[in-house]
Amino acid sequence: MSQKTVLIVGAGIAGASTAWHLASLGGYRVILLEMEDAPDRHSTGRNAAILRTAMPDPILHGLARESLDFYRNPPNGFCSQALFEPVGLYLAATAEASEDFLGWTGNPDCQTGAHRVPSSQLYERIPQLAPGIEAVVHLPEEGVFQVAEIHHSFLRGATKAGAEVRYKHSVEGLCIDEGTLQGLFVNGELLKADSVLIAAGAWASEITREANLPMPLTSYRRHILVTHPLPAVKKDWPVVWIAGAEFYFRPESGGLLLSGCDQQPVAPEHGEISDDSALALAAEKTDRWLPTFTDAEMPFYWAGMRTFAPDHRFIVGPDPRLPGLHWAAGLGGHGITCAPAVGKLAAEWITSGWSKHPQATFLAPGRFPAEPCPR
Repeated sequence: MSQKTVLIVGAGIAGASTAWHLASLGGYRVILLEMEDAPDRHSTGRNAAILRTAMPDPILHGLARESLDFYRNPPNGFCSQALFEPVGLYLAATAEASEDFLGWTGNPDCQTGAHRVPSSQLYERIPQLAPGIEAVVHLPEEGVFQVAEIHHSFLRGATKAGAEVRYKHSVEGLCIDEGTLQGLFVNGELLKADSVLIAAGAWASEITREANLPMPLTSYRRHILVTHPLPAVKKDWPVVWIAGAEFYFRPESGGLLLSGCDQQPVAPEHGEISDDSALALAAEKTDRWLPTFTDAEMPFYWAGMRTFAPDHRFIVGPDPRLPGLHWAAGLGGHGITCAPAVGKLAAEWITSGWSKHPQATFLAPGRFPAEPCPR
C-alpha cells in the first residue's frame, strides 16, 4: 500500500512540530517546504524565547499547558539538553491594569502554578525597577526557552523518522482541479499531494490567496532589543512582563533583552524592517521602568512578526472549502510556547479527519465564513 503524501509549507516551529508528529506515526510521506535557506529566518528565529503559559484566553492556555508537559518530559532521544530554563516569570500590572490582570491571572483556566505575591518581592529581585507596580503574580517554573534546541529537535526527529526538508523551495500556489486539491506548484513544478498543511507564518494566507482561499490573518511587527553587558544585571534575574505598560525584559548575554511591545500591522515583506519610532518607544519604556539603564547602549535589535486571526485564536485544522487543505497558522507570538500541542492537533486532523482534542473546535478554520471552493 503506497504512502500518502503530506506537503507542509513552512519549516518554522509549527511546520516542524507537525512534521515530527506525522513522521513519528509512520505511514506518511512528509515533505517540509521552506522558501529560505534555513528554517529559522523568520518568526521562529526572531522571538524573545520567553516561556509564558499564563494567558487571558483559557483555550490558548490549555494548549500552552499541554505543551509545557512535553517540554518538561520530552520523549527519549528527542533532545540533547533541557528545553527551557525555569528562571521564573513575574507578571506585573500597573494600577490602571490591575483589575483585569488579577481577574484572569486568578482564573485557574488561564494559568497553572501562579502565585499572587506582594510587589515588594519583585522589587527585591529587581531593585532597579521603578515604582508603579500594583499587582504581581509569580510563576516560578517558567522562564526562558532554548528555542534553537526545540526547533532543531523537531526537525531532526522528523527527518530521522523519514520526513524530508527541502530548502529554497518557494510555493507559488495550490493546484486545484475541478474542486479537488492536487498538490502545490513549487519552483515552477507540480508536487502532488494527498494533503497540504499551510504553516507559513506571516505568509500563510498569501499561499492560498490566488486560489481565492485566504484566511483572515493580519501580521504585526514587534521589535526586540538587547543592550551591551551591564554590571548591575544579574544572570539569575527572572523574566518580567508588565501589563498595562506593555513592556518586558530578561537577562541576555550579560545585558538585557527587552521590548516595548510595539504592534504595527504590516505586509509580510515589510515585517522585518526596523522602524526607528518603535526603537524610540522601547527606549522610552526603558527610561520609565528601568531608569538606571536609561543610557544603556542597545546595539542589537531586530523586528519580527506575530500573526493573528480576528479572534486572536490559532487556526489549526482542515479547511472546509477544500478537502485536503489544512492550516496551522495565526499563532500570534505563542508559536514556541504551544508548538507541541499545535503540531499534535494538526497531525491528528490530517491522519484521522477529526479530532477529540478539547480545543479542536475552537481553533478550526471553519469558524470563519467560508466561500465555495473554486472550480
